[in-house]
Amino acid sequence: SSIGPRGRWRARGGGGRGACRGRLSMAANGAPMLPEVAEFGQKYGLTDDAAQELQGLMSASITLTQKKVTVSVPASVAHLGPGLETCGMAVDIWDEISLEYAEEFCIEISGESAGEVPRAKDKNLAAAGAASAFEASGRPCPTLRIACVHRIPWGKGLGARAASFVGGFLAGSVLCSEELSCLAATDQTNNLHRERSLAEVFNQRTAADGSAGVEGPAARKGSGGNVDALLQSAISRGWNPGNVCPAIYGALQIGVETPNGLRSHRVPVPNGLVCVVFVPDGLGEAVPLPKQPVDRKAAIFNVGRTALLINCFCTNDFGMFAKAAEDTLATAHTSKQFPWLATVLQSALDAGATGAMPCGYGPSVLALVTGRTGDVLAQSSSNELERAVAKAMISKASEVGVPGRVLIAKPADAGAHVVAQKTELRTTEATERIVYFQ
Repeated sequence: SSIGPRGRWRARGGGGRGACRGRLSMAANGAPMLPEVAEFGQKYGLTDDAAQELQGLMSASITLTQKKVTVSVPASVAHLGPGLETCGMAVDIWDEISLEYAEEFCIEISGESAGEVPRAKDKNLAAAGAASAFEASGRPCPTLRIACVHRIPWGKGLGARAASFVGGFLAGSVLCSEELSCLAATDQTNNLHRERSLAEVFNQRTAADGSAGVEGPAARKGSGGNVDALLQSAISRGWNPGNVCPAIYGALQIGVETPNGLRSHRVPVPNGLVCVVFVPDGLGEAVPLPKQPVDRKAAIFNVGRTALLINCFCTNDFGMFAKAAEDTLATAHTSKQFPWLATVLQSALDAGATGAMPCGYGPSVLALVTGRTGDVLAQSSSNELERAVAKAMISKASEVGVPGRVLIAKPADAGAHVVAQKTELRTTEATERIVYFQ
């Protein structure tokens, strides 16, 4: 007998077909044999029927015990001006990806971008991330119900695709993990789920020097290897490291190519920064810069500006940030596809933004504002520079025939993590195209 998918006992025909000695790789239903079952069967000489029985017991145990996992993944802004496909910063706008075992595969999508997100199993990126997680753990991917809440605008240069894959991978890793303690505990005092970062779930801590995805054998030992597997899997799909790294680790990240794959290093983000993001209606991401040699003078320019950019964050001195955000590579390429970019960028600077740049390859635009002193709801009328910048960008874009809206949020210090609740804050009739996130 064995346990069925809903916990009911069912009869199974006997018949000793001989001991299992590593040759049984498929279960009776055609699914791959769990690696633990195959190893156990080989070690103790189980018959094929006994191995099948054990497979059914373990599958039922997993199904009945770990029912659902929900994770949050932040938006991200790649490049930050000169840091072409190297630098990126997480933004406090979150997608939520939920996975649970099911009898039939199902994808449910909600949120503002629901109509643009692929629902087919072979095209949905959360499903692809979950499948990659089970593969990395050496387990067959089960039948899943996937629910996605998309708050990150899709195809607007804010890392929505990378976030979906990262969220699916993290949720899948937790769902197939043997350590049930990885799941988030509930904080009864605040009636909120306690957050667990991706590194906590995989029992990996950031190195003392502030780097993540550290080189060497330690990065691939134990469960920590799943973090590296996620990073390398996402990068192998061709996504911008400036989106992938912040989505996983949060804050400002610098992606570094090494002989052992991409590694990501964390840069602290000071308090008081505000991201004012203009998101145009009806436009999709631009074509990335072709992979070809660049002009030496332009490359030297960008290297110098990138060093200045990182110095602004490390010293919390943004007096030179407008100069640090200048770029001679990606911005010129993106402006050919979105000729209005320069006008909107300049409007943000004229309204008082510390600096402004395209979000990755566009079409969205990030204006950074410094000096916030408190929570969004507690801002006084004299401390709403971000609103002036938002209105200036919306107005200038409308003048050139590019309607859109503005999302206002802080940089996100955390990256992907298990179960967190976020609240979208107020909009008024007068500012319906300006949305605050908290």
